[in-house]
Amino acid sequence: MKLKILVIDDEESILRTFRLRLSKWGHEIFLASDGAGGIKILSEQNCHVVITDLNMPGISGQEVVKQISDTYPDVKIVVITGYATVESAVEAMKGGAFEFLVKPLNFDHVRIVLDKIGEKIALQEENKKLKNYVGELRGRIEEKYRLGNLIGKSKAIRAVFSMIKNVAPLDATAMIYGETGTGKEVLAKAIHHNSHRKNFPMVVVDCGALAETLLESELFGHEKGSFTGALGMKQGRFEQADEGTIFLDEVENASQLVQKKLLRLIEEKTFHRVGGEKPIKIDVRIIAASNQDLMHLVKQGKFRADLYYRLNVFPIYVPPLKNRIDDIPLLIRHFINHLAKRMGRDPMEISTEAMDQAMEYPWPGNVRELLNVIERTLIMTSEKMISRFCITGAEYTASGKEENTAIMPHLKTPLREQLIEFERNYIKQALNKCSGRINKVVEISGMNPRTLNRKMKVYGLDKKKF
Repeated sequence: MKLKILVIDDEESILRTFRLRLSKWGHEIFLASDGAGGIKILSEQNCHVVITDLNMPGISGQEVVKQISDTYPDVKIVVITGYATVESAVEAMKGGAFEFLVKPLNFDHVRIVLDKIGEKIALQEENKKLKNYVGELRGRIEEKYRLGNLIGKSKAIRAVFSMIKNVAPLDATAMIYGETGTGKEVLAKAIHHNSHRKNFPMVVVDCGALAETLLESELFGHEKGSFTGALGMKQGRFEQADEGTIFLDEVENASQLVQKKLLRLIEEKTFHRVGGEKPIKIDVRIIAASNQDLMHLVKQGKFRADLYYRLNVFPIYVPPLKNRIDDIPLLIRHFINHLAKRMGRDPMEISTEAMDQAMEYPWPGNVRELLNVIERTLIMTSEKMISRFCITGAEYTASGKEENTAIMPHLKTPLREQLIEFERNYIKQALNKCSGRINKVVEISGMNPRTLNRKMKVYGLDKKKF
């Protein structure tokens, strides 16, 4: 690493030798014949290292070390001393010096010291960059889930945002109810990132995606040999979420055994790994979610009443998208801007006809379906104006509406022509995203290079134009 080094010594010959050697090693050198001159140079130059003699007229080397340590704590100080004054060098190191050199100088040793300093500074700079990156990343996450950035202006969703604002700073257990696709996980993350636990993990567990036998081990972990296939100890998701938040989605799918362990964890703040005997203490906030009426399941004997009351401390009901029509234009514009940017496309406009179509459709799949429809539409559309949204026949039929020819005008076009248009748009977008680099397009598309080149010729696509 190239260093900016200030050398302070009252002997001209030593200064000349340092200039010769250190310049040869690629460092930038500044010289001063006394302490006052050295401190003046340091105030003007952002030096990494100061090499100073301890025995000088005027300001002593010890005083130079003290002033530099106090004023420039990041500067590495190396002191020069004679054999008879090693004790002074030790005192200087106690005062902030990094290393000392003994006269007569051994420049092989000087180089080792400077290399060590260079490695230390490089590591510090790398750590600083990493901290800045982590801070920036954390800032982006907090920005994304900040309450002011949750999208919606309808009365129904503003009421939800108000509830989140109230519960987030507290440590209360929250229970989020809502249909599939309403954004329950997004709201759970908003609660976490607006709480005092935001700098600790947010762990998401989809209880409906795991078999009953696996969910217990996933949540609580297991000890080696606790069951067939348990070849080693495994931490559960609760341990991973310690001091943070755990989000239990579709909690109604938990077995009676898992429900019992959850209840004990909430009440006693401890649990046992599967096959373990030692209780593990945990500090975690629980947010659960369900698309069903848990009280109804309690009455059916499918969900423990005591666990229900423990989870249902602060219930939040997320309205379906059909009950928040005023939010649809806001969501559409947000998703289009986000997806167009991700696809490397220019901002897109929405026709009045397309917006009316979206406002009339009941969106049984809620916000998730809206996002999927917009992504599909952007893939199928090569123009800058969205004239109609590509809502599939299955989605539209499920809504109880008439046949989908009005919603999906593509049905008037033969399938082969639609597939050709889709393929052309896909390759065009891939070329745009990869700046015309064929190897990158091949990588993300999975196409054979020969096939890609042949189709580019057929569709009149020139990589040089991207």
